[in-house]
Amino acid sequence: MDWLSAHKVKMDEVFAETESLIRAFPEPLNHHGLAYFAKFDLRQPSSTKNYICYLLPYWMQEITHLPTDRVKKLSLANVFVMLYYFVVDDIMDAAKGEHKDKLPLANLFQLQFQKMYRALFPPQSPFWPYYEAYVLEWAEAVTGELSGDYFHTDQRKVAWKASPVKNASTGALLLAGKAELIPVVTSAVEQVLVTLQMLDDWADWEDDLDEGSYNCLLAFLLGGEMRIESDSLTSEWIKHQIYVRDGLEGYSEIAATHHEELVALELSMKGLSEFHLHLVDSLRATAKEIKEKRKQLLSGGLSYFLSNSSNF
Repeated sequence: MDWLSAHKVKMDEVFAETESLIRAFPEPLNHHGLAYFAKFDLRQPSSTKNYICYLLPYWMQEITHLPTDRVKKLSLANVFVMLYYFVVDDIMDAAKGEHKDKLPLANLFQLQFQKMYRALFPPQSPFWPYYEAYVLEWAEAVTGELSGDYFHTDQRKVAWKASPVKNASTGALLLAGKAELIPVVTSAVEQVLVTLQMLDDWADWEDDLDEGSYNCLLAFLLGGEMRIESDSLTSEWIKHQIYVRDGLEGYSEIAATHHEELVALELSMKGLSEFHLHLVDSLRATAKEIKEKRKQLLSGGLSYFLSNSSNF
C-alpha cells in the first residue's frame, strides 16, 4: 500500500505532534481529548482510520512540490479538522445532551486548526473564502441529505459531508501558486469522498436504518424511492437485496465508474488514485465474497447465512 506505507514515518510524526498539542489542553479537557484522539490515532492498530484526512496533503506533493514542513502543517491541521467534525457529529447524534461535555473539547480542536491556518494564510488570502464555502457545504449536506436523496440527485453533495477535508488540497495548491488546479483537484477529491462514503454506508447500514439516517447503500437498493422511515423497509428485505439479489455488486460497480472518472481527470496524484482503487477493490471483493458464500450455502444453508450475516 504505497499510498500509506510511503508516508508512515511522516504520519507517525504528525500524530505524535497532535498528541503533544492535546496533552497541553487545560485539565480535564486534555484527558478527554487524548481519550477521544486515541480512537482515531493512526498509530493504534484498533483505531478508526480516516486516511484521506491526513494523507491528502502528502498525496498533493506530487503536483505542488511544497516543502515538507508546510505539508506537515496542513496534515496536522486536518487531523484537528477531523477530530472537530467527529465531535460535532457525536453531539448532533446524541440524545438529551449525552455529549454536552464534548462541546468545549470541540472548540479546542477548532482553535488548533484555525491557528495553524492563520499561520499559513494571511487574512486577505483566497484560502478563507474557500474555507467558509466548505463549512457551508458541510452544513447543507448534513441537514439536507435525507430529503435531497443526494446519491441519486447530486452525488457531489454526498462528498460535501466531508467538505472540510478539501482545506488540505485547496490550501496546498494556493501555497504552491497553482490555484488554477483547484477545480479539477476538487473534483478528484470529491470523487474519492463519495466512494469512501459508500463504503462507510455499507458498514453502517443497519445502524442508519434503525436511526432513520440517510445511507447511500439503502438509497441505491431502493432505486430512488428513498423512504427510510417507512415501516415497509425492513432489515430482512435489505439483507435479501444484498445477499440473495447481489445488490452490493451493482453498488460496487458505481464505485468502479467513479474510478474511471477519476483516472480520466489525468491528475498526477498517484497516492490519491491508488487509495481510491483500494476502496473500489475492497467493495468489489466483498460483493464477490457474498456471491461465492451464497453458492456454497445453496444446499440448505441459505437461511442460516441470512440470519447470521453481519457485514462479514
